[in-house]
Amino acid sequence: MAALLEQMDQGVIMVDADLSVLAINGPLYALFGESHDLLPGASFVDLVRFLAERGEYGPGDVEAIVARQLDSARRADPAFQEHRRPDGRVLEIRTRRSPSGGFVRTYTDITERKRAENDLAGQRELLRLTLENMGQGIVLLDRDLRFRTYNAKALELLGIPEAVMRATPTLHEVARFQVATGLLDLPLGAPEFGDDVDAKLGYLLERLERPEREFVYARPQGDGRFLEIRIVPLPDGGQVRTYTDITDRLIADEAVRQSREILKGVIDSIPALIDVRDRDRNIQLVNRYHRETYHPAGAPAAGPAEEQAAELDRHVVESGQGVPFFEESGCDGAGRRRDWLTTKMPLTDESGAVSHIVTVALDITARKRAEAELRDVQTSLIQAEKLASLAQMVAGVAHEVNTPIGVTLTAISHLGEEVARIQTLFAENRIRRADFQEFLDVAWETTRMILSNIERAGGLIQSFKQVAVDQASGERRAFDLAAYVDEVLLSLRPRLRRTKVTVETDIAPGLTVDGHPGAFAQVLSNLVINALVHAYDEGEAGRIALSAREEPAGWVTMRYDDDGRGIPDAIRDRVFDPFFTTRRGEGASGLGLSICRNIMTGTMQGSIAMESGPGRGTRFLLRFPLRVTGVSGYPPPHG
Repeated sequence: MAALLEQMDQGVIMVDADLSVLAINGPLYALFGESHDLLPGASFVDLVRFLAERGEYGPGDVEAIVARQLDSARRADPAFQEHRRPDGRVLEIRTRRSPSGGFVRTYTDITERKRAENDLAGQRELLRLTLENMGQGIVLLDRDLRFRTYNAKALELLGIPEAVMRATPTLHEVARFQVATGLLDLPLGAPEFGDDVDAKLGYLLERLERPEREFVYARPQGDGRFLEIRIVPLPDGGQVRTYTDITDRLIADEAVRQSREILKGVIDSIPALIDVRDRDRNIQLVNRYHRETYHPAGAPAAGPAEEQAAELDRHVVESGQGVPFFEESGCDGAGRRRDWLTTKMPLTDESGAVSHIVTVALDITARKRAEAELRDVQTSLIQAEKLASLAQMVAGVAHEVNTPIGVTLTAISHLGEEVARIQTLFAENRIRRADFQEFLDVAWETTRMILSNIERAGGLIQSFKQVAVDQASGERRAFDLAAYVDEVLLSLRPRLRRTKVTVETDIAPGLTVDGHPGAFAQVLSNLVINALVHAYDEGEAGRIALSAREEPAGWVTMRYDDDGRGIPDAIRDRVFDPFFTTRRGEGASGLGLSICRNIMTGTMQGSIAMESGPGRGTRFLLRFPLRVTGVSGYPPPHG
């Protein structure tokens, strides 16, 4: 018995009901890579524990693994299983219970067989994926012309349901189904068979059932498509048939012709100059708009800016790159001045070389005229806005000056009454020392009050005069930024006094700007007034902060912050647009921030941008040079 076990190719272990090992052969030791004297006299439990501790059954609690293995062995369940060893080899394990309550277990190395099966499965899957991803339908017929293999594309092109093909029909049965359902038409030139399905079927199969050699033909389908069918006879009498939809190929010439006609019609209907030239700038095609603009009665003529166009055409040919839209001017065929928005694009051949240059020019004459008119209107509106702002400031300052003037008039009236009283006493020779002392006290207090209020009124008038002159004249001069900001805010005091909004400044004195103070005053006034109108509800308290520093050198960076309601994200990109306002019906013109941007980028030669401030509110960042030059510029980014 032992000699017989040793001659077997399989590993064998025999175990009694008490799980004592009755026999174990050498091939089993070899399968697990152990010597014959492994654990002499050991029980099956000892063997399983030894293998579990060595990691034969994978990670986990050893005792739990041993318990599972013993339970499976006792019940011989499953009777057949595959075990993958840590070294990657695969063992087939078969367990059979013995009449005495023990079991016999055999171990067979099936690694090579599994590898072969996996390779075969992979090849089959690759074949399946190849067939399913082919652009053609393909079927395999056996010697009886019965459908054995097919892909989804074949079902789609033939119009055969999956249920029909699963029954492995014959070519005759599939053809009958197609003819009966109208999926298959007879070729051109075939006899007229009416509704006789058998006659139609016989006509087709007589010619196409079993060709002697490879055969290709095209046939119409009932849905209007055309299929190219290739029949390849096999040595065993079977066939491989491929089906290709050639509908597009058959109608390609007609489609190309129609496309050319449509393209020509589209090009002729486009209200823009279009011309196509070869590499040598010979005109190959111009559209109707081009012909009507430049040569209504003759041969093709040059388009706008011919010299520049020739240079750009050479650039397109040499670089292979198009030319983005650019503006140019020229005279049309009637000698009228026209403005164009032009672009050039290359057309390449199969080798990638530029073969043609396409030029498209949009007529923007009317737009340019409208832009010029709009600029004039905007200039007028901006001037009107400046005058309106000045008028509001005049009214505010007049109201502000009225208080000290009123106090001064009252004081002068009171002083006049006292002078009249002391004169009467003096004339009647009734004046006493106490009366004269009282008169001197009243005169001193009144004079001090008059002087204080006159100085206050003078300061207001001087501040108003400087700001007003600056805004009206727009002249350039040097000014201290901190002091000038205070003067502008002083002129805005009447407007601010009617609100609960305070303005705080953080500008170091001595920061002198050589520029246009009037333009700067208008920017600052517009920002503050814009906040009072849009950022706060009536009676709501708020805070506006203005700070400025020289950074980088030679440039002023000024920050405006308020803690108002902020600007919604949906309109942040439009706040600088002319005439854009969210309070159109409440008197707002929508020019405030637009004027600020125009002044900052033009007169002040700087910039203004809106930034995302911390939390609630709005922040504007202003940058402008300490000394205005003749060239506009913007400082490089800095940390």
